[in-house]
Amino acid sequence: MAAILLLTMVLSGCGADNKTESVDAGAEESGSIADIKKRGKLIIATGNYYPFEFRDQDNKLIGYDIDLGNKIGEKLGVPVEWVDMQFTALIPTLQNKQADMVIAGMYITDERKKVIDMSDSYLATGVSLVKRADDDTVNSMDDIEGKTVGVKAGGTSEKVANDLVAEGTKLTVKAYKDNPEYLLDLSLGRLDIGFNDYLNQLGYNKQNPDNKLVLVGEPFVHADLGIGVQKGDSGLLAVANEVIQEFKESGAAEETFNKWLK
Repeated sequence: MAAILLLTMVLSGCGADNKTESVDAGAEESGSIADIKKRGKLIIATGNYYPFEFRDQDNKLIGYDIDLGNKIGEKLGVPVEWVDMQFTALIPTLQNKQADMVIAGMYITDERKKVIDMSDSYLATGVSLVKRADDDTVNSMDDIEGKTVGVKAGGTSEKVANDLVAEGTKLTVKAYKDNPEYLLDLSLGRLDIGFNDYLNQLGYNKQNPDNKLVLVGEPFVHADLGIGVQKGDSGLLAVANEVIQEFKESGAAEETFNKWLK
C-alpha cells in the first residue's frame, strides 16, 4: 500500500535535528523580483524537516525542497540564500520581509493563506497516525481514545489533534518544537502515538530504523505542500508556480521524489 501511495503521489505531482541558523535583525529586506535581482540573491526561509530539508555531514542544506528552491533561483538568475529556523518562525520571518519565500514542507491551508500567499501544490501528502511497531493496541484511528499524542507545535498535526479534542475525542496532546523530539519520545514509550506528515515519517523511519516506529494505514487527513510568499507578491508567486509546473512536466519532480523519498 505504501508503494502504491508513493506512486500515486508522484504521478499526481506530489509535499535531523541539526544546527539552526536564524535571521539577524540586520538582515536585508526583501521585495519584488526587481529588488531580488538588484540584491543579487533570493532569500528562502526553511526548516529542518527530513527529507524535505536537512543538513548533511558537511552542514550543507540538502533535500527535496532545496532542489526545488534552487530551481526558482535559477529561473530568476540569482543564487539562493537558505536560512533555516524553527517551523513556528517561518511565517513571521516572511511577514517581516526577512525572506522572499518559505519552502519547508508547509501544508497549504486556509489559515495560512489569510496571512501569506501560497503556490500551487508541489507534493501531495497528509497527516498520518504513527505508533511503536510492537504496540498491538493501536491499529486504526478508532483506537486513539485515551491516548497521549505527540505533535509539532504550530504545525497541522497540532491543529488536527486539537480539533479532535474539540470534537469530543479523549486525547492528551503534547506539542514539541520539532518532529524528531516527539518521535524519539514515542519510541521510548513516553507517548502512546504520534501524528506526523506521511512523507516525513517515511524519511524518518528510513533514517532511524532502530526506533521501530510504523505508520498506521494511509493519511487520515490529506494535504498538499506549497511555497509561501509575502501577501500580495503576485510576481514571485507566478514564478514559483511556473517552476512547479515545469518541475512536474519535465520529469524532474519524479526524479527528485525518487532521489529523496524512495
